Amino acid sequence: MRKKLWFYLLVLGLSVLLALYTRLTMAVRAEEFYLFPDAPFWTFLEALLVVYLLDRLHARATQRGRASGRAGYYFGLLWRGALLFILLKQLLQAGLVLSGVGQGDYGGWYAVVRGFSSDVFLYLLVGSIYLPFLYQQHAGQVRLELERLEKEAARAKLQALQQHVDPHFLFNNLNILAALIEPGNEAAHTYIGHLAEVYRYLVRTREQEVVPVAEELTFARDYCELLRCRFGAAYQFEEEVQATPEQLHNLLLPPGVLQELLTNAVKHNLASRSQPLRISLRILPAEIEVRNDRRPRPHSVPGAGSGLAGLQARVALVAAAPVRIAATNDSFTVTLPLAAALSMPAHAHSAD
Repeated sequence: MRKKLWFYLLVLGLSVLLALYTRLTMAVRAEEFYLFPDAPFWTFLEALLVVYLLDRLHARATQRGRASGRAGYYFGLLWRGALLFILLKQLLQAGLVLSGVGQGDYGGWYAVVRGFSSDVFLYLLVGSIYLPFLYQQHAGQVRLELERLEKEAARAKLQALQQHVDPHFLFNNLNILAALIEPGNEAAHTYIGHLAEVYRYLVRTREQEVVPVAEELTFARDYCELLRCRFGAAYQFEEEVQATPEQLHNLLLPPGVLQELLTNAVKHNLASRSQPLRISLRILPAEIEVRNDRRPRPHSVPGAGSGLAGLQARVALVAAAPVRIAATNDSFTVTLPLAAALSMPAHAHSAD
């Protein structure tokens, strides 16, 4: 993390105060007091090493998704950084002694204990002062990320609402169309039935942020039937459910996400009756995996990638784990984490 000039001036000032404190504790009388000119400089470098180690440990935890605002997390940073600081300090001092630049006394136990205690004191002092700064930086980043996710989710929700047709107009016309179809045309009646269920679900859930997996899965099945009727054998849909019925009703996800992934697979890949595209849904107790064969179209479709970004933002507002995307030469897989009904983040709430 890049620091501003005032931060380095603060650390330098702290180093000067530490050097003065050390000499004052060693000098009993005024004539015994003497401050080595380079003492604050070396203390300043050691303090910067403490800051660097804590920054690196925090950055690594952030990349792995383990950073948090809890006190236990920062205590963990503190003791792990202490081990690294003492180890690096001893290695550096040994290197200076061996090269003839520095000098050290490792012959007696008191010298070892004195050097170790001095390193621990300096580390704990600098680390305890720096950790509140690190916490404020992390909290600010979390707030910015949350604001970005909320904006993305609001944008995706607005786009979805803009695509909705007036429900009364739609259902009235579907009923009229069903009445005009000959009674013996079962395929047409079946298609209209699935179409009505799809739009009924979209209208019912457009003001909800989460729905049970069981309802979303039923909606996805209706949507797959519409795709089968439209494209025939060009697409093969497979489904594997490894979750219990109770889990399907208790676990939650944003409504319409499975439709977005199915549409994404159809939109961006080539398929034909001779070479059908396989799309599989795998429902697990903690996540849903949507996988499709990868056969990119010769020309990229406009808006590619924007749909997945909105989907990731919507899922991030209700689930603790992020959406995982894995693309290979042969397949494209999106794994959606599921949220438990009673353990969603505090910022996830119903829009009504």
